[in-house]
Amino acid sequence: MKRILRMGLVAAVVAAQCGVAQAVKVGTFDRTSIVLAFYGSPMWSAKLKDARAEREKARAAGDQKKVDQLSKWGQDQQKLAHRQLAGDATIDNIMETMKPMFAAVEAQAHVTTIVPEGSGSDKTVATVDVTGQLMDQLQASAKTRQNAEQLRSFKKTHPMKYRLTMFMFRFAG
Repeated sequence: MKRILRMGLVAAVVAAQCGVAQAVKVGTFDRTSIVLAFYGSPMWSAKLKDARAEREKARAAGDQKKVDQLSKWGQDQQKLAHRQLAGDATIDNIMETMKPMFAAVEAQAHVTTIVPEGSGSDKTVATVDVTGQLMDQLQASAKTRQNAEQLRSFKKTHPMKYRLTMFMFRFAG
């Protein structure tokens, strides 16, 4: 084991002396695009369908407590989605659900990890935009992709109007 470590250290020293450095690449994604794609995904639609079916089953069984609980869950999810889109809530639930998808995208894009754009990563680290690959994993529709691209473009060309729009969106729904 010590021999392997020494050989690795020697290789790193030689690479450093020769000016060859392993570039660390980080995959980044547009947060808004992924929020749109996640809540428009077949995966999320299936989860909603299951919750509605469970609510109807509870309604048929006369379990009003369960009906109310599932209705509140749906309302809470809608509010959370709006807050996430506006940038006022973390996207931890989305990141956790997508964790199994990250490995495939990391391998495809040759990155070591995936984080939202502007998450304070080191400026010396090379970044690769993996938004498109993540949207592929979420099976984003053409309409969702178009909406996401329009929002990204609007954010770049009209940053103040974008912020105002997102501020107003907080109160929607």
